[in-house]
Amino acid sequence: MISKLFSSIILFVFIGTFGQNSEIASRRKLLQNQYKKLEIAVKKQHAINKDAGIPPNEYNEQDFKNTIDPETGTTHFSSLLNIRQDLNAGKYAPRTALSLLGNSSSGNINGRTIVNQPWVERGPYSVGGRTRAFMFDPNDATGKRVFAGAVSGGLWVNQDITNPSSEWKSLSQFWSNTSISSITYDPNNTQIIYVGTGECETGDAIGSGIWKSADGGTTWSNIFTIPITYTGTTRNGNFYINDIKVRSYKGVSEIYAGVSGGYVGRNFNDGFSGLYQAGLYKSTDGGTTFTRNTNFEASGSIGHSVQQIEIGSDNSIWLSTRTSRFSNVPSGGKIFRSTDGNTFTNIYNSGLVSNRVNFGLSKLNPLKAYIVMQGNGSSEPVRILKTLDGGNSWLATNDSTPVISLPKDADTGIPANDFTRGQSFYDLFIITDPANDDIIYTGGIDLFKSADGAATWQQISKWSNNNNLANLSVSTVHADQHVLIFNPKNSSQMLSGNDGGIYFIPNKNNISVIGGISVQNTRYNVTQFYRATLNPTANPANEEFIAGAQDNGTQALTGAPSPNNFYGASQYTGGDGAFTQYDDQAMYILSSYVYNNHYIQSVPDNNSFNYILSSSTDRALGHFINEMTVDRNKDIFYSYREGLTINKVTGLLSTGPQSLIATQISAGTPATAEEVSALKVSPFTTASSTLFVGSNLGKLYKITNADTASPVSTLLTTNFVGTISDIGFGTAESQIVVSIENYGASTINVFYSNDAGATWVSKEGNLPDMPVRAVLMNPENTSEVILGTEMGVWGTANFMAVNPTWAQYSGDMGNVRVTSFDYRTVFRGATTILASTYGRGAWTTTPGPNLATSETVTNSFNRVYPNPSQGNLHVKYDNLKYKNVTISIYDASGRLVFTKDNVASDEEFQTTLVKGYYVLKAASGSNLVFTSALLIE
Repeated sequence: MISKLFSSIILFVFIGTFGQNSEIASRRKLLQNQYKKLEIAVKKQHAINKDAGIPPNEYNEQDFKNTIDPETGTTHFSSLLNIRQDLNAGKYAPRTALSLLGNSSSGNINGRTIVNQPWVERGPYSVGGRTRAFMFDPNDATGKRVFAGAVSGGLWVNQDITNPSSEWKSLSQFWSNTSISSITYDPNNTQIIYVGTGECETGDAIGSGIWKSADGGTTWSNIFTIPITYTGTTRNGNFYINDIKVRSYKGVSEIYAGVSGGYVGRNFNDGFSGLYQAGLYKSTDGGTTFTRNTNFEASGSIGHSVQQIEIGSDNSIWLSTRTSRFSNVPSGGKIFRSTDGNTFTNIYNSGLVSNRVNFGLSKLNPLKAYIVMQGNGSSEPVRILKTLDGGNSWLATNDSTPVISLPKDADTGIPANDFTRGQSFYDLFIITDPANDDIIYTGGIDLFKSADGAATWQQISKWSNNNNLANLSVSTVHADQHVLIFNPKNSSQMLSGNDGGIYFIPNKNNISVIGGISVQNTRYNVTQFYRATLNPTANPANEEFIAGAQDNGTQALTGAPSPNNFYGASQYTGGDGAFTQYDDQAMYILSSYVYNNHYIQSVPDNNSFNYILSSSTDRALGHFINEMTVDRNKDIFYSYREGLTINKVTGLLSTGPQSLIATQISAGTPATAEEVSALKVSPFTTASSTLFVGSNLGKLYKITNADTASPVSTLLTTNFVGTISDIGFGTAESQIVVSIENYGASTINVFYSNDAGATWVSKEGNLPDMPVRAVLMNPENTSEVILGTEMGVWGTANFMAVNPTWAQYSGDMGNVRVTSFDYRTVFRGATTILASTYGRGAWTTTPGPNLATSETVTNSFNRVYPNPSQGNLHVKYDNLKYKNVTISIYDASGRLVFTKDNVASDEEFQTTLVKGYYVLKAASGSNLVFTSALLIE
């Protein structure tokens, strides 16, 4: 494949200006055709989803559209694995300190020395995010250590789940953008742990196969990855490992992996993803090889899409199925059972081929089980079943005279026959008490318990105090329940996972009372932020910023930093948060829900929230996560409406919504499939409002006098193709930086103009193929620019070079998607940069004085990083001189508290050290390589 750098040279050394313009026009036309095909695919998928009772996945559909390769119409998400390998090998390690990131070389924050740690994690401290996988560590005799997997925040560990103050730690920055769906261990060797990736229920995040640890979770290797190829419009690969279990059978560890395909999420236009690879896979050699069970096909050579796998008390294997996206493949609605792991008997077939089935097995009776599944249309949205004879016969809630029943939620907004509120495809589980199999638990929006084998139900949680819920004396637990497990070493203790994160039940006998279920999200920072904005009048010592989060509203992080550097958080608004803004004097705050549901909180008034657009028709337009900005000088609000039309609202400083005046302005006549993708007000034009508008075709419009009744829009001449994700400025309006968020070998993701947009040059340099979502130029040193990408923060100190050298400056933030930057200078020494991420919360950095751009990191630069750390460490040393080293760590009293042999340079290893100061020693035989102070926080 032609390199991106070579592609850049080809693009700009073209046959004259005419030839270049012709090439740009041709590539934009190709992108328009991709959008047309995508629109057809979207309509088709929405029809399929509607039949299956699945709502549109609009954020990910839009994100896919924004990031497709203009030439192929697909994304290259799998290429991020190659980038991750290059990062692990040190290919993009920082070589130069950036003054824009004041802590990227030796610096100081809160009185502590920071080494190579440019970003400080700010929270939220206890908000959490969607969680589908737990495991109590089988190697912990106390039953307190727990692993948890977030859907887009990676793998985490808590050393004492019984202590509400015990903090979760990200197991590794390596996991930052990995979607976790399942986790298990080998009963023959509990040091061996397997993690399955990818969430098929929404397609929100595709997976990367299975990951294996042979040392109790310290180091990991990627196994069971199927190379990506195409069969027509179907993309082949194992993107969704819905479940994974290990059975000991005649002394052999048998690994069973349930694989499903998908058609939604960021691979939307790839057509059907992984459907040919769906099925049940088995390995008997520790995961070195996996073989699909060809006796377990749903139709022809297409395997059943597996939803859940469990090992019965008699060592039999049970599994359930879910829909196949091939409309003629009867996959869903079934339960299978096997004793030998090869031949599976279909013990329940609902005939509902599009339906998801979950189940719970008795720990006492190998023939007893319960099912909870999608039902049969609106008259029966959910079904529960029970068997006492291994599936030979079933009792069901749809029997003519049922003896078991469905839970009924007290919330009057939830139908009496559907405790999942239309989301049985998404939030559903059932589990039995290991000590009494007549006691069962299930979940939809809320949690329920039955003490009589599903004959009757008791509600044991509520997601809010709406209507009848206000009088229900149970614990408040975040909505959308996904998983519930018992502690194997203490069956009175349970863990619950939902869209709000992790909840702990210390005593199952008190689960039905207020306080019986408590949130345990302490430092479980997996929040998915779309955007974040700093209060321009605040400072790091007394901070305030707001951030819009997926399904966790708009969060406000405020106050003085805690000892671990997090800020306290509170929720402004609920549901999905989105774009945010402040007035320059913080006289009003702007937040968002979906589409054009934008709110203003007028601080001098009564702190009430009011719609910026009063018309419900107007609020229904725009994107799901809708572009919005504000002219802080003129107090004017702008948001995307449709095509190239933009909402404009004046009167933001006046009291009351009645003073808000809404009109529309246009950037021009949109080309086919053209939409607004970025809005930015120039901070340099103060007498009037100058609005820059980026489109999804790579066009950039400049609207002058946008505050008046006669705005003037000019289409700037640009030589880029794709979705403009962000627009930044240098020291004047003439210096413009534009980022593009498309994949593609021929896509250039960073452009620069120093003549107000008259001409543009590529600043791609050595940047690998990945979406760039945010850009920030150092206003004190325009040679420095940082980018928010799909793989963390990248930066350069030679932006003005023909081919800038980019490196990753993510630090502990890792390889997560960075969605926005904000920059604030209140007074010298209090400059702050805020980064929002989709899966790892919010982070800040405090730039220091201008530094020389000298070489600060080499292969012989001895150090430990990150430092401070939460326990995951690397050491760097001269790997030409030393093949590996022995690590010894001593506490403040001089006591040896940790050792590890044969550590390679830049290899990651995990410690479980408590917070405090330590000394690390790296030695090779009798040779001391280096020593370093180390802070564990």
